[in-house]
Amino acid sequence: DDADAPGGDDAPPDDDADAPGGDEPVLGAGPYPIADLSFVVRLDGSDGDRIEYRLACIGDTATLTGDATSRSAETMCLALNDLPVGPLLTEPSTDRICTQIYGGPEIATVIGTLDGSTVDTEIGRYDGCGIGDWDVLTSLLPSPA
Repeated sequence: DDADAPGGDDAPPDDDADAPGGDEPVLGAGPYPIADLSFVVRLDGSDGDRIEYRLACIGDTATLTGDATSRSAETMCLALNDLPVGPLLTEPSTDRICTQIYGGPEIATVIGTLDGSTVDTEIGRYDGCGIGDWDVLTSLLPSPA
């Protein structure tokens, strides 16, 4: 009976196919985070002049659809890894003192998910905090007018 011998029926199953470096690619492996984000940018602060686009990132695949397709999906997905970008989208601070400097009428709404966290934030350039936030997200948002 081989059941009592080392490597017999009591041996753990061989799960190497699911392990990193196995034959199967690991979901999410690559330089990009897992993200699905929709952007609505109101350039004049109203619904009149607006840009809409969607960014999807997963592992080694970056896809950008909509009005901003001339931008680099790869660059945008990599920017989501930057320390100030991710937290700004997933945990926007609401308790800040902002300078009362007007930066322009642009307002960006971003919704979706980033590495399992919900994104539902709005950035407006109507004060110093909004201007600073827009600058942090410069690789994701269009340049202000």
